[in-house]
Amino acid sequence: MSEPGAGWVVTHDGIVWNLRKFELPIRIGRSDDVDVVVKQDTVSRTHALIDWHDDQYYVSDNDSENGTWADGIVLISNQDAALSDGSEIMVGTAKLKYFNDGVNAARYSGSIRNP
Repeated sequence: MSEPGAGWVVTHDGIVWNLRKFELPIRIGRSDDVDVVVKQDTVSRTHALIDWHDDQYYVSDNDSENGTWADGIVLISNQDAALSDGSEIMVGTAKLKYFNDGVNAARYSGSIRNP
């Protein structure tokens, strides 16, 4: 298995999360003890997971109440979806964006914070 590559997630509030800073799988949710924190009522405490296999990152739902989508496709139990540069991840009603490049993640974050 290869080492995880570069990857960043930008949350709906413009915060940039460097995926290499976390142990796998990376937990997304509204709880303060997850890796990528998304403070919205429609997001479960541990809503979704990001993991690395086949030389890329994948997102999966963690039996959440309000669902997880990757690029508009709803994820069902035991299903994951490959993330590519610019992929949109929806956890509940919160929109996140995945980037392979930190510069693009920062630009996108800036467009959210300073429209």
